[in-house]
Amino acid sequence: MIYLLLASFLWGTSFIAGKFTYETLDPALVVLFRLIIAGVILFPITLRFIKENSKSDVDWKKIALLGFLTYPATFLLQFIGLQYTSASSAATMIGIEPLMVILIGQLFFKEKASLTIWLLGTIAFIGVFLLVGLSDSKEISLIGCLLVLASTIVVALWLRLSKSVLGNLNPKVYTALSLQLGTLIGLPFMLLLVKNWNINFSYSSIIALLYLGIGCSLFANWAWNKGLSETETNKSGIFLALEPVFGVLFSIILLNDSLSITSWVGVALVILSAAVCLVLPKKN
Repeated sequence: MIYLLLASFLWGTSFIAGKFTYETLDPALVVLFRLIIAGVILFPITLRFIKENSKSDVDWKKIALLGFLTYPATFLLQFIGLQYTSASSAATMIGIEPLMVILIGQLFFKEKASLTIWLLGTIAFIGVFLLVGLSDSKEISLIGCLLVLASTIVVALWLRLSKSVLGNLNPKVYTALSLQLGTLIGLPFMLLLVKNWNINFSYSSIIALLYLGIGCSLFANWAWNKGLSETETNKSGIFLALEPVFGVLFSIILLNDSLSITSWVGVALVILSAAVCLVLPKKN
């Protein structure tokens, strides 16, 4: 589960890097550039796979769909939402993902979660409510939070659908194929959503963009796919609740966001739910 923890850390800090890139780049272009950076680096893996598996039975349509949902759709919803709200509130909305994963599994995949997992997901949800609903930040926007919330539904869908694909593909190969195909399919949407084509790079924005592409897109998704291939879906969803914790901590350190005592209680509840999940026996 160390891979899931690493992915949650990188995704949680992506909101902070996103704030730095907005100084010089439109949010839709941020998403496009970070995916291009990751896709170019992963190209040798794709090329090698195609050469060595020219006759393999790969469901390219499913991988392409999952790639679109995992990357352009999720990132656009998150980063456009981030444009309207604070980094801490955007990051903490992600904490709803554990419950969303369970609900989507229950409603559409007929996969029942244990009472323990439901309880942990509820604890994480309460933590999110304390963080978002009672935060003393003055930059919280309902529209921004709803956009990020919509991304959690998309995440819950591709998380469950990708589980079956990872049973037949190496996580590294799946990450490369899904990211590149998803970027190609999502290209028109990303370009259409660009509102400002002016680009004024600074050292901080370039570093932040490279971090988003290499750290938060390439390594984070590879780590997540690796961890997901070895972990039950519902349990892996609980680890997503750690994203807001990392996001909040880094927003306080780097962006001078502030949290009330009640919000800190919410952070503690999210950490507690993930910590308990870490020690649960596999059958849960």
